[in-house]
Amino acid sequence: MKEGLIIKYYRERAGLTQTQLGEGICSVTHISKIERGHSQYSSEVTNLICKRLNIDLIKELQKFNMLETKLHEWLEAMVKQQKEDIELIKEELAQNPYLHFSETKYFHSILLARYHLMQGEQEKGKSLLDSCQKAWVTLDRFERNLLEHTWSIYFLNLHNCKEAIAHLKNINPKEYNNHEYYFHLATSSHLMNDRVKAYHYGTLALSYFRETNNFKRILDTETVLLIQMGTYDLCQFEETVKQYHTLIKSCRAHKEEAREMNLWHNLAVEYFAKGFYSEASEVYKKLLEQSEVNPNPPLKLSAIRGYVHSCLNLDHYKKQNLRFLLDDGHRLAEQFQNKTYQYVFYMLDILLEDKDINDYYLFLENTFLPHLHELGNSTLISLYEKELFHYYRTSSQHEKASALAAKYFEPHVH
Repeated sequence: MKEGLIIKYYRERAGLTQTQLGEGICSVTHISKIERGHSQYSSEVTNLICKRLNIDLIKELQKFNMLETKLHEWLEAMVKQQKEDIELIKEELAQNPYLHFSETKYFHSILLARYHLMQGEQEKGKSLLDSCQKAWVTLDRFERNLLEHTWSIYFLNLHNCKEAIAHLKNINPKEYNNHEYYFHLATSSHLMNDRVKAYHYGTLALSYFRETNNFKRILDTETVLLIQMGTYDLCQFEETVKQYHTLIKSCRAHKEEAREMNLWHNLAVEYFAKGFYSEASEVYKKLLEQSEVNPNPPLKLSAIRGYVHSCLNLDHYKKQNLRFLLDDGHRLAEQFQNKTYQYVFYMLDILLEDKDINDYYLFLENTFLPHLHELGNSTLISLYEKELFHYYRTSSQHEKASALAAKYFEPHVH
């Protein structure tokens, strides 16, 4: 079968018909059967055909057989986030003439989709995933699980946690040995505010990354686990802050700047959620300064939100500085078509310009929170519902305040 595909590829590349290729060697019917893998043939016939095509069949078979191994190496490089290896293997694969018509073509397409998602090219990634989805019935079990996993990464990039989890739950770990997907389950569960599941899946991911000596992802997973340990008890929170600084030192020691910034960001979120707005603003400011050196649009959007909101809560700021940041945030959110942050900056603009505060809370209640519920982003939901609860209380909307408070006292069954 493989030999037939190779012969067909080089025959078409040489511009020969089956009749021309078989002239003086064998019949056109025999050539057709060889190319389709439906015929046995002697080494003498094979040698004559390859001589006419000017190819070394053994070397070509090595190229063909190398594809699947190389694709698994590419996936491993992506999981370990080894940027140089990712680019090198991508180029090696692009030079392989059998990439697009071998049985591994969908494996490659799914990985190429993930590559584009890593580059922030969401639409390119989605286009490839859509094509592979249409070919679902032709995919093997591993490819189906890989496709589900990659869809989850796409939806996580869009902060659509519900869709991400829906795809992740379709994965069968017995058929899919890339247990990195436990990390994405942990992340999705965290964003859905399900700390028990986030910790459970995070523990499984941590075990997998330790087994595979994946230091970068160990740091990522320890960060997720640390977030689940967050608490409103001040003494324990101080211990949590110490653990953040320990991980930050590890990142510095291994020159993991992006991960260090992610840890600072998570610490800022913890400070903000607990009402330590001065500490939060300092960390968010640090992130904004760093984003000028190492651009990271998603992190910058969150840092702008956190810094501006912290300053507004502290009520001491230079309006011109916050105005500049909000305008920059608006531009960035529109550029990346991020509706969540378009809404966030619209609301912060109301606060900054001292517009009617009722407009802020009406938008929060009727537009922004329904949007967050649609995405399933419980981290932001809890943050803004807490804010809405205080508004209900101060504006004597006691029934609404009670209904919102009751939501957080209902027992959760896991």
